[in-house]
Amino acid sequence: MKHRRFRIHPEHIQGRQAFIVDPQEIRHIRSVLRLGEGDPVNLFDGEGKEYRASIVQITRGRVILSLKPETASVPMESPAKIILGVALLKASKFDWLLQKVTELGVSEIVPFSSSHVVPRWGEGQTGSRRARWEKIAAEAAKQCCRTAIPRIHPLRSFEEALAYDAGRATRVLLWEKEKAVRLGETVAHSSRVFVLVGPEGGFSDEEALRAQAAGFQPVRLGPRILRAETAGVAIVALLQFILGDLNK
Repeated sequence: MKHRRFRIHPEHIQGRQAFIVDPQEIRHIRSVLRLGEGDPVNLFDGEGKEYRASIVQITRGRVILSLKPETASVPMESPAKIILGVALLKASKFDWLLQKVTELGVSEIVPFSSSHVVPRWGEGQTGSRRARWEKIAAEAAKQCCRTAIPRIHPLRSFEEALAYDAGRATRVLLWEKEKAVRLGETVAHSSRVFVLVGPEGGFSDEEALRAQAAGFQPVRLGPRILRAETAGVAIVALLQFILGDLNK
């Protein structure tokens, strides 16, 4: 029998017992999958841990599960820590990008606004959008068997994105006007990368200069001009191949 997979919040784990209280997950378990007592499931906490469990009881308000002794599992998280700073795109494009880079193993996502960004949101919209992004990332992590969910940062200005403390990360700016520097030679000895991808209209020359002053190295991916959402997915995939586990 296939083991279905669900997210469990760490605070809902008590010893060898765990609880699912999300109404949508409970409905999915009861009414869609029609799981019942004794059925085996897999759980992940979004912070890097995976559990095998079985259903003890299903009520309208929660699912009670019994955790099995931990067993060795194949590592699902990449050794490369990729922080993707990405300019706001139109909603459907940003949602798609977020889903795909989560599947590819990105560690953090830093949304920001810049001069060529088209969407302009009010404060209330920003909060609801972030909640939506977190849900998309959680669902993508669940689907692709990741044990960690990437951290979605609050929306920042371009200057705030440049100033974000990414630890000892190699800083990269994806810029179509860079003619010489390639990605591979810039990140060759890195294990942590903070890369910025611009909006549909790209970065302005002034923004590129400000990024370089903040320690970002402009790079190009090749001769073709990619859509913003394509560029975001492509650079994460390339970084995972060069530094992570896509070449394993």
